[in-house]
Amino acid sequence: MPRFDQVLSTCVLILGASAGGNLAAAISLKLRDVKHPLRPSLQILFVPCLQAFDFNTPSYQTNTDSGFLPRYWMVNYWLWYAHGPHGHVRSYEYIENQHTSPSAKISSLAKRVDHNLVSRKYIDASYVPNAVNFGNESLWKEIEGTFVNPYFAPLMASDLTGQPDTYMATAGWDVLRDDGLMYAKRLADSGVEVESRHYANGLHALYMRFDHFNLSKQVLSDLVQYLSARL
Repeated sequence: MPRFDQVLSTCVLILGASAGGNLAAAISLKLRDVKHPLRPSLQILFVPCLQAFDFNTPSYQTNTDSGFLPRYWMVNYWLWYAHGPHGHVRSYEYIENQHTSPSAKISSLAKRVDHNLVSRKYIDASYVPNAVNFGNESLWKEIEGTFVNPYFAPLMASDLTGQPDTYMATAGWDVLRDDGLMYAKRLADSGVEVESRHYANGLHALYMRFDHFNLSKQVLSDLVQYLSARL
């Protein structure tokens, strides 16, 4: 008879939405890195926030003034998470992508959030590629240790091998859309089995009020179908 920990290691599921998706992905990375015996075999990530390096991805550009989750809200959520209520107050520098230095913008770090990881079919015609010749060097030196930490921002991990099979749900009208799309692409490129579901007409609240909205019902149905085939 297999040991209890061996049984658990084959069926552990980790799930998170939005900030919870960040935590779920970070936990999966941490469990891999410490070689913990109880590691999830599946991770379910709904509209996760996964990086604070680039607040000007194609989806941040398209949805910058989204009524549900505008860019300035998301930036301030990240700053609260990073520094607490008495952290940085210069959120405008982050909103304008000045928090990353010119050198960081052309470093290997930037490749982890490369806009080319997002399929062109998702990118609006108004998209403008990032400039790289600006930024606050001193601010970046102050925050770099936190903002490149993969347990804070999982998309900043240099190595995504050994991650559990992943179900990724993203929404078209969401500043965080590209965080999920980039992560799914990098996971797949690292040999991880990924099931991506993109809801072009969805807002960030894909996972809310499943019983009231047709799209949310579809989102739940898709997840149940996926899990039914895997568990």
